[in-house]
Amino acid sequence: MNNSIKSDIKAFKMFGNLYFVGSTAVSVHIIETEEGLVMIDTGYPDMYEQILDSMNDLNLDPAKICAIFHSHGHIDHFGCTLRLKALSGAKTYIGRPDNDIVNGKLDLSWTKELELGSFEPFDCDVLIDDGDVFTFGKTKIRCVYTPGHTDGVVSFFVNIEDGDESIIAAMHGGAGINSMTREFLDAYGLSYDCRDKFRKGLHALKNEQVDLVMGNHPQQNDTEDKLQKVLNNQSIIDPSEWQKVLLMAENNLDKMINDEMNK
Repeated sequence: MNNSIKSDIKAFKMFGNLYFVGSTAVSVHIIETEEGLVMIDTGYPDMYEQILDSMNDLNLDPAKICAIFHSHGHIDHFGCTLRLKALSGAKTYIGRPDNDIVNGKLDLSWTKELELGSFEPFDCDVLIDDGDVFTFGKTKIRCVYTPGHTDGVVSFFVNIEDGDESIIAAMHGGAGINSMTREFLDAYGLSYDCRDKFRKGLHALKNEQVDLVMGNHPQQNDTEDKLQKVLNNQSIIDPSEWQKVLLMAENNLDKMINDEMNK
């Protein structure tokens, strides 16, 4: 393993069996379960060695990855999937509508926009439907469709254990508005109703009880602040943060729409 490729965010144990092994560019999370390691998103294609290095720092064996879940079908969230699958034999999971992005049938991967050239297409092993629950030992991962950023965005709700304490950690699978701009939608001939779907999904998630927010980009849940709190032996449990994240996402949507109207 190349121990010289360090992330710009130190890998850390967030709570119990939940870990962060991503970077400032994009989040990668690991859940340690009785059946193996479950990974949520795999980052950019050039993050492979860095992810292995971060896992090594936490004594997490990449060969024990048993499942790779994708929040949605953009290259910065599936960039290392094939290499990690080859290393571990993990099953791969994605929202059913987004499988056609990762297998190349739909040209919506953001590979061109991010100037990353091309990628090797693949089909995921398991296509997630709205409301699916997947069990790995004591860990249950509940999947809720929240389209908008892509048609197949999946938000995750996971029970995380720390001794006798159990919390719910959650991630909105696609809170960014960059794929809902007028410019992007017009360029690909996509419907503007994705914006209404996005808003509807945000409102539906407001009723969820969440103790710890995971972001699929660290800026969405202030991962670096969470790291500092962990290093200072402070709690990162905050039941109020989920509502703040949802409100921020809706405010960003409203600002984008207003800015477009005023151009």
